[in-house]
Amino acid sequence: MTISSVPMQERTTTIDFCDGVVRANPYKIYEHLRKFSPVCKVKPDDMWAVSRASDVEFILSHSELFSSTGIDLAYNSKWLKPECRVPRPVIAQDPPDHRQYRKIINGAFASQAMQSMASPIKSIARTLIPNLVKNSPIDFTQQFAYPYIAEIMRNIVGLNDEQSLPEIKEWVELEEQVTFKKPSQQFIDAYETVTIRQHGYFSKIFEERLKRPKNDLVTELVNAKVEGKKLSCKQLFGLMSLIMSAGFSTTVQMLNNGVILLSRRPQLIKQLADDLSLVPAFVEELLRFNPSGSCTMRITTQPVVLAGIAIPEGEVVMALLASANRDPDRFSHPDKFDLHRPNPRRHMAFGYGIHSCVGAVLARLELTVAFETLIENFTKFDCPKDEKLAWEKSFFVHGVSELPTRFHQRC
Repeated sequence: MTISSVPMQERTTTIDFCDGVVRANPYKIYEHLRKFSPVCKVKPDDMWAVSRASDVEFILSHSELFSSTGIDLAYNSKWLKPECRVPRPVIAQDPPDHRQYRKIINGAFASQAMQSMASPIKSIARTLIPNLVKNSPIDFTQQFAYPYIAEIMRNIVGLNDEQSLPEIKEWVELEEQVTFKKPSQQFIDAYETVTIRQHGYFSKIFEERLKRPKNDLVTELVNAKVEGKKLSCKQLFGLMSLIMSAGFSTTVQMLNNGVILLSRRPQLIKQLADDLSLVPAFVEELLRFNPSGSCTMRITTQPVVLAGIAIPEGEVVMALLASANRDPDRFSHPDKFDLHRPNPRRHMAFGYGIHSCVGAVLARLELTVAFETLIENFTKFDCPKDEKLAWEKSFFVHGVSELPTRFHQRC
């Protein structure tokens, strides 16, 4: 992993990470890449895919070589109307700018602040259990996972208009499909319409909190300062976009992934029911074994040679977090789900380095409470086989668009 002027021949594969078969089970593809093409170009956007844990860690540790700032280009492309080009503070910044914006949201998602949410989160989970008590399969995503996360985010952020949540969900789902290449005009129209609507919605909330502060995240954001100045409405909207997108889909899909895994391992449900103190370990191993966040992006600032492959300056590099989590050089028996795995937090489900997920404490709490509640109430989960599931098309997020599940209630 060095900067070098002695490149090997460029490698290109025909792998398409948006292909349905790949989305259903990308781990065989990851294994192949780690063995034979650890750094190579893949579809849909001819990005460089990096699959080995050591290389992923190197990328995420060296912002001077692999920059986050260029990621903004995807969301500020010329094909968008000017009012729809939204900056992405924190996620699309390098030091020193990154530190200033990261500090703004660190406090709101600190461990102590999140632990005070444990009781309210448990109450939210319990209120949703009746949705699952049916004699026929229900959509777990719509009946539990999404409303559970939505209500938690509504409380943390400070949204009091429940009717806004479906629109926010639509906005977040469109955000996940943005890439560096121009999409269809139909997508552009939908994205612009939703973005303008959400910008108007949050602009009103920002104004309200300046006039009438509350004990919520929005109030903290509107009063925050960078270099002595309060953030502009567009900067605030960029932060809110980051918080909502990071807080919604990835955690919803981790809930889906966990239910699918438990449906395949009924003995694990019994083991956890016998000792609920094991649920945090289950969550940690789930994050390693099948994370919803598949990858993160960087852009090379200069020519770089990684694993013997030359990557030119200005190229988009996709660090495959999910592949790193199954790298045998990092984890022994990586394809085994091990509830008692030593050093489980070495995984990269929340990224690595300065850009590691600021909401990791909250996500762990949400997942732990949800699975404790599900296991307390149900003895068995029945889900369709993998090939029967509707897998999300986004290569950023690994999960399903719906999850028909029958839950067997405890007597």
